Amino acid sequence: MKRRTTLLFALLVVTGGIAAWLRYGAHTEQQSAHAPVLPQASYPSMAPAHPRIDDQAGILVPFGPRLGRMADDFAKDLGVDVHVVTLKETGTIESQSERVFRERGIGDGAPTGGLLILLNPDTQQARIEVGYSLEGGLTDLHAGRIARDQLAPYVSYAAAGMAVMDVLHYLRDQIYLSAALGNIQLGEEFRRQPAFADIKRYLSGGAGAKTRLSAAPMDADLKRVVPVERRARYAPSADIKESVAAFLRVIADLAGDPTLTLFTEGSRLMRAEYPFARFEELKRLERIDASQPLEYRVKGDFAVATSPRPAAGFVPILLRRENGLWRIDLVETWKNLFFDADGNYFLRNSNTPYSFGLREFGEGRWHGVGEVPLGGRSIADVLAELDAKDGLLPTLWRADIRFRNAFLSLAALADYEKAVRAAPQDPLAHEMLATRAMYLGFPELAIPAFGVAGPGFEIELAEAWHEAGDSGQASFWVDRALEADPYSLRPLRWKAFLAERHGTAEEAQLARARVVAVTANPEWPTNPVMLRFEPAEPRLDTDSSVERDGVTVYDHSRFRVTMTNTSRRPVVIDSVKLTSRGGIGAASGLGDVKDYWRYPSGDFTLAPSESIAFDKLWGFTVDTTHEYVRYIFRTCWHAVGEPVRQCRVQSVNVLP
Repeated sequence: MKRRTTLLFALLVVTGGIAAWLRYGAHTEQQSAHAPVLPQASYPSMAPAHPRIDDQAGILVPFGPRLGRMADDFAKDLGVDVHVVTLKETGTIESQSERVFRERGIGDGAPTGGLLILLNPDTQQARIEVGYSLEGGLTDLHAGRIARDQLAPYVSYAAAGMAVMDVLHYLRDQIYLSAALGNIQLGEEFRRQPAFADIKRYLSGGAGAKTRLSAAPMDADLKRVVPVERRARYAPSADIKESVAAFLRVIADLAGDPTLTLFTEGSRLMRAEYPFARFEELKRLERIDASQPLEYRVKGDFAVATSPRPAAGFVPILLRRENGLWRIDLVETWKNLFFDADGNYFLRNSNTPYSFGLREFGEGRWHGVGEVPLGGRSIADVLAELDAKDGLLPTLWRADIRFRNAFLSLAALADYEKAVRAAPQDPLAHEMLATRAMYLGFPELAIPAFGVAGPGFEIELAEAWHEAGDSGQASFWVDRALEADPYSLRPLRWKAFLAERHGTAEEAQLARARVVAVTANPEWPTNPVMLRFEPAEPRLDTDSSVERDGVTVYDHSRFRVTMTNTSRRPVVIDSVKLTSRGGIGAASGLGDVKDYWRYPSGDFTLAPSESIAFDKLWGFTVDTTHEYVRYIFRTCWHAVGEPVRQCRVQSVNVLP
């Protein structure tokens, strides 16, 4: 096996690079010897620790506790005893589910009945076993379809926990609906629940609601293909209002056919992979009807059908013009509009081409989940091409396209996890998994991934721990960020936020005072020394080598690095420690590269707002077999005449 070099070839002598790395290593050890002992961050419990959850296969991590709470809610609100079990053993899933159902006494003493979700990663199978009293609303045919389509594809991944959560949410509505239609007997104490009252209110509201819901058996395949003679009823139109009318007919008729061209390609993929929940669909129709008349906002090829007087829970209709026809864009709808505790929708992400028409839904943060440009190719063709390729990057690109272009979040998370398993120390795979999990609201999945993706993700870890409900760990990571840069505004604001939420009045006052002090400083100490990479996405050549000064350079790229002092005070650059990571290879320490730049003032000093740059060939003296390289720069500086040291981590991914 070839030894991975520790030398970054940037027109430097080999021995000089190794010596710099050795000096850096010694300096780091010296610092560590005198550094305060910091508490170790502990990750959320891996064990479900709940009587209704038995994760023998270890695939529900870290969602076991949440699944336990959902199972408890089934018992409290519906009188249904729900258990979730995973196994690692051979045999048929049918015999295993019958045995587990019997051995665990599922449904014994439960007023409404019992339900088992069983997952077996060894056989790649899943099954939903339903007690006799629930069969009127959850037939074997229906349960089998849900297990096959919504659970089985994820039984080998941490996404299995999310898939179970999704299915439990669906089954909860299905049981309520079946009870309202008289297919399941529900006790009076459970019929008083708000969710049941909502369904009863809808069914008694006229407009053919009960007829629509009763027209097809509860286990009917609502995704069946619409006959040719009826497809014109659901066709897209060059007129926005006609396309919206066709969409309303799709909902009213419960036409779940995922091949309908009324929808964008990504939306068709969504409709194919997710369960078609009839009550959720008809609730949306009711809210649209109650919000009439609709208002149409158009910008180029994008349109939003919204309401100046929206009913509670109203969701706008997003449309995209393709080849002159307006199609319904469910991907951008559900990817960017999330609902709050009251069931009202808000804009989670402003990075969407529809933000111009969504002002009533607030202003979201800018998340990197915008559609991946495919150069005019279809999503299906690109995914098929990536499916045929092995390696880390094809797996990650497949995941990102699924997430961003079709919002197939479960399939995408399974791919991100597959990449993480193949490259357990790769920062890009862990960063993508962590950011997507956080976007979906699953900090338990993001926390360990951010831990591997670092350094530089201290505030992301603080936010994740805060969302997971652990203020102590959130404070720990904020303090770590402030140790790196005591003037950094983002962790200072987090410090104040956490102190106001969980600290004493004195701690909150002190934290707020620190924010005021640094923001009022006319020298702008909060503005860091910044690196900029040009191009922003450098290309990596792994197929050929080049010769420079008698040295063969592999896995090479070329990019410029510009350093700018964005504050209003002169600063001294203490160090720019450089490492490289990527794929399955170990991190390489590449030394202090602060002398790559030429400083006009001398003595590694940068004047206020001053920028300096260098442009080099980057590469390695051995063939590393990297799929890509992440160069990580940790820049440290202090103001002239001031001892406070500030450090900032920035990185650039060099991709083929």
